[in-house]
Amino acid sequence: MIKRSVCFFMLYHKRPELTRMSIWHMAKVIKMFNEAGHSAQGIVFGDDPRQEEYAKSLGIDHITVPNKPLSRKFAQAYQYALLRETEYICKVDSNNFNSDKYWRKCIDVVSGEKVASFGTNRFTIVSSNPKQEKTCIFKTRKKIHLCNSGQFYLNWTLSSCVNFRSIYKEGQSFNFDGVINEKITSTYSSDTIRTISSHPDDCFDVKDGDDIHSYKSYIDKRPDTYPANLDRSELKNKYEEIRLLDEGFFSLENDKIVEPGAEPSET
Repeated sequence: MIKRSVCFFMLYHKRPELTRMSIWHMAKVIKMFNEAGHSAQGIVFGDDPRQEEYAKSLGIDHITVPNKPLSRKFAQAYQYALLRETEYICKVDSNNFNSDKYWRKCIDVVSGEKVASFGTNRFTIVSSNPKQEKTCIFKTRKKIHLCNSGQFYLNWTLSSCVNFRSIYKEGQSFNFDGVINEKITSTYSSDTIRTISSHPDDCFDVKDGDDIHSYKSYIDKRPDTYPANLDRSELKNKYEEIRLLDEGFFSLENDKIVEPGAEPSET
């Protein structure tokens, strides 16, 4: 096995409980990669002192940056992650988590020959509200695009073809990851970005109402456009992130830290 280094990073704003869920998830993933023999670290970017304290309690660095302008925030996050000089960087979104099975596939890829960029092209939409049982599956529409959360980039690839001082337009408010994929593939080829998995459980996008694309906007198109996945209650039985979210372990009032891989009763 080839040992690699990875920097996981996250940008957050508002959505405090979901942000904590994703920070906790990042800590679990870092632990998985380190236990597999790689060298993994994490950074989160935002401006909430409470989230800074939470991240640091889990061994994750925090860099304070204002939310606006968004283009500058995204550019800074990528640049800071690249400056860690790890072989790969991987973005984890602040209302997302990925399955362990997906991360094990990523570990297998990282353990081999270098790949410019890779990830999954499917994710499942879930509501943060336990009463909203319906879920649905989204698949990226173009080959060059992957799910933002859990996409790996080779440091060398990004550094060689993306200028983060100019890649984003002034006032840009979305598609920050998409333009990076477009730049990579226009510089090299469409095959530069590899889909290593295409399972609905590869990634979960948890909606709480404070979203650019709402939960309702997806569910209203189920099942004709977006197929159904398991009901939320069934997914809760499979994934501890949803269970811990529902049990209040990610609320700002909860002063207990659940160590990744440990049951809440052990804290």
